[in-house]
Amino acid sequence: MRAALRIICIGSMFCLGATYAMGARAEDGAPQAGGWVPVSQDVLDGIRGGFEVGNGLLASFGINRAVYVNGNLVTQTSFNVPDIGRMTAAQASAMQTALNSMSLTQIGPNNTFDPSSLGQVSAGTLIQNTLDNQKIQTITTLNTSVNSLNVFRSANFQDALQQAQLQSLVH
Repeated sequence: MRAALRIICIGSMFCLGATYAMGARAEDGAPQAGGWVPVSQDVLDGIRGGFEVGNGLLASFGINRAVYVNGNLVTQTSFNVPDIGRMTAAQASAMQTALNSMSLTQIGPNNTFDPSSLGQVSAGTLIQNTLDNQKIQTITTLNTSVNSLNVFRSANFQDALQQAQLQSLVH
């Protein structure tokens, strides 16, 4: 179980890191403000950390946020990365857009919203309701999966073996 949580956490961190990396990309060698020259992508690829599942393990990650009013889907934001280890620029961009978007749902008349009232908060779901007796549901679903039960079992077995070894040192 710990191995599965570790894979999910690593995948989540990778996804979030990729969204920020996509927004900060500059052309290689192009002088920036102050005369600074960015490091080339080849150099960065050699020194930055990455996400490698290894052993043929394929991990996927996705998020779906939905708002239902009286059982009817009103708004939905989602993205899915079928292979975290081979995330494309388009997938990273879709993920960045989904994670950094504000969803506003207004139910009933006379709703008002001032975006400046949120300050620097730019992502999330905001629901305004002026009607009585409305059934409002927000559902956030995290979709994570791995393709190989055997690899998962092996990782889980190795984790259990390591824990047993550590416990034997304590006694």
